[in-house]
Amino acid sequence: MEILGCLRKFISRPAFHLSILMLSLPMVARSAPRDLRPEFRVPGGGVLRESVDFWIRIYGKLSSHEGLIHDAKVPTLVYGEYDFSKFKEPRMRVVKREKDRIKKILLKLHAAGVGMDSSKIAGIHDPEEKRIAELFRKIDDPSKFLDASHYKRVRFQLGQKEHFLEGMKLSGEYLPYMEEIFIRKGLPFELTRLPFVESSFNTRARSKVGASGIWQFMKTTGGDFLMINDAVDERNDPLRATEAATQLLKVNYDTLGNWPLAVTAYNHGRSSLLRATNRLGTHDLEEVILRNHIRGFGFASANFFACLVAALEVERNPGKYFGVVDRFRPHRFFEVELPSAIYLKDLVTFMHFPRKPLLELNPGLTDAALKSALKMTQGYLLRVPNPDGIGTQEETDAKRRVFLAGFFKIPSAFKRSTASENAYHR
Repeated sequence: MEILGCLRKFISRPAFHLSILMLSLPMVARSAPRDLRPEFRVPGGGVLRESVDFWIRIYGKLSSHEGLIHDAKVPTLVYGEYDFSKFKEPRMRVVKREKDRIKKILLKLHAAGVGMDSSKIAGIHDPEEKRIAELFRKIDDPSKFLDASHYKRVRFQLGQKEHFLEGMKLSGEYLPYMEEIFIRKGLPFELTRLPFVESSFNTRARSKVGASGIWQFMKTTGGDFLMINDAVDERNDPLRATEAATQLLKVNYDTLGNWPLAVTAYNHGRSSLLRATNRLGTHDLEEVILRNHIRGFGFASANFFACLVAALEVERNPGKYFGVVDRFRPHRFFEVELPSAIYLKDLVTFMHFPRKPLLELNPGLTDAALKSALKMTQGYLLRVPNPDGIGTQEETDAKRRVFLAGFFKIPSAFKRSTASENAYHR
């Protein structure tokens, strides 16, 4: 009787992530591309168009052994394209030498007064100096060469074609489910392509500043929405993190009023961007970029939305950039809330589960939990392999009942009934 009561409790309890449990694979795996909303299409002109064109080149045309040295303020102002497979010396040594050379030319052009009088370009004899001067001909600013010589303006960007292609393949495992989550929340499906920008859909992506997972949540931000403790870090679970991303992006949109700003705030921060739009008296992202005096609003923030638009363009036109792309198949699974904490090795042993599929489906488990140094946390939504597909809600409930019946037969010595171990926050 006690087991029956527990079964009812864990089958009927409303789950925060119930929408995922309700998905059926045939519904999710729609193949026809949806039309893009106007704000997510490649713009017709202006600063954003230039930035989008630059990132299309990086994502879809330049390989990881190729790169550009360019102007950070005007990315399409490219000083040089380099194929590092043709150099014997290390890439960064070549980059440093070239950046120093370009800065010297810019300073020489400024000293010669070319910035104040474009007619002087005709008198330049050195072909490289003349080429660089021509890049600036349409820029009407006497200090343009001096400003461009600043160390933050002369920037290097490595090509990402192979990384983007790999991300497209990996995205097949989760992207259909992610689209469904966004649509159920009433949010644009286009936003599900942000992980191409953040991580190339690498579930193990970690940044130098501590961001983690395909959505690159910091622990402080992720902790507001996700389970994070020594055994579980849901920032690394694509679907858990997607649920969290919908909440954060929705707040950004409600605060800032449009998606270009809301997406930019995902990278830069909502409060700072709100202060800037109020001070500038505009909610137009291009105006914010052009009149940017926001502290910390650097190249990454100014280009973040353009990166998304470029990613959408490249991903939706694989034949144009990559040829045929074979995406991985969507994972098939059902989810069940763990009634008590348990070591992974004990769950595998008593439930007779193959270990490898469990690991693949639950990237939110930390190394300590995977090695069974710590128990998986009570309340963790475990994703269980389901090769036959998710099916109806009734079929899913039946499979959860079978799982839970087996779980409750595991000797209590191997489980804990409280969440005190590995305490977590949402």
